[in-house]
Amino acid sequence: MRDELLRIEYGLERLLWQDPDQDQLDVWDVTLQTGELDDQAETGINWHTVARAVLYGIDIDRCLRVGESPFEVADAHSADIAYYYEHVLEVSGDFQPDVEEAFEWPPSRALFLHDVNVDAEQRRKGYASLLAADAILTLATQGTAVFAHPGPTDIDSADEDDLARLRSETENTRFLASLGFQPFRDRMWLLDLATEAATEILATIRGGVSH
Repeated sequence: MRDELLRIEYGLERLLWQDPDQDQLDVWDVTLQTGELDDQAETGINWHTVARAVLYGIDIDRCLRVGESPFEVADAHSADIAYYYEHVLEVSGDFQPDVEEAFEWPPSRALFLHDVNVDAEQRRKGYASLLAADAILTLATQGTAVFAHPGPTDIDSADEDDLARLRSETENTRFLASLGFQPFRDRMWLLDLATEAATEILATIRGGVSH
């Protein structure tokens, strides 16, 4: 149980397709904030954002019902989300067979933990794990397949040297493992929330947080 003041806020952006009444891709911007008591503040507390996570969610059946390919919806947003979909979905929009086999129950939704960042001076305090655990448990409804990727989807990117990228991916894989993710393939990791062990890990990490 944490004694400090904490709150997690969820912001949703939806990528609208041809029909503005049909939301296609959910882009979640989730922030973890710490609070300091302040009599001069309007609410009596000053809140400071110390960590941020971005997650992508899609209801595959919803896309297909309105006649749009999940690939087209993903590609219209970013190369990253298109990469994720390419590695877990068939062209038809169904999950690839080995993806379905990897989960205890056949999934109907996909949630991708894309990025988690913590302010440099606030690292090693458990904020990243806390934020990720709360976001997954909040956003992954029943039947959701949860995925993550430990590094840049463009492995030929010249933004970082090979050693720095390897160090970063090693840290990220340890982070994903601590959340209960399992290595899958194509440098993708998955989390099956139908298993009791996975939900217990996340619930333990999340304990003590209020929204």
